Amino acid sequence: MTSNEGHGETDMRGLVMAVRHPIAESWQPPPNDSAGPMNEMKFTAEQLPGVRRFAEEHARRYKVDDGLIGDLVIAVNEIATNAVRHGSDHAELRMWAEDGRVIAEIHDSGTWYLSAAPGATPPPPEAEGGMGIWVARQICSAVSISTGDSGTVVRLELSSTARRYV
Repeated sequence: MTSNEGHGETDMRGLVMAVRHPIAESWQPPPNDSAGPMNEMKFTAEQLPGVRRFAEEHARRYKVDDGLIGDLVIAVNEIATNAVRHGSDHAELRMWAEDGRVIAEIHDSGTWYLSAAPGATPPPPEAEGGMGIWVARQICSAVSISTGDSGTVVRLELSSTARRYV
């Protein structure tokens, strides 16, 4: 990782960006004035079906192309599942639309010390897990991970009209 004084550490490979800094800096309202209303949902592992419904409902509200809604739901579900399985018992999902993109952020209070860009390569065929971030990278136009002592935020961005597969 490289050090960026005042901004934490950054590791950028492909479209995954992982940043280590205090979580408060990254868990803020959308910075762009053109962003639509932000919608939020707190959840636990038992509420993951509700996370999928929330993501689908908001994708439709944000006028995501019908062919992309299922993809977005899969990406959000993968990261939300990671949050409550590996991060903390409770997590939060925020979604909004901005500049032709739908953005979903999942926040948990777990700490994660990254040694490499997660999800940069596919897991081996015999793997029984560890596919969540890799799957999200195949679907989304950008995936960023911010982690610090107060938790982790994974931000997913998807163009509301164009598919992206590696």
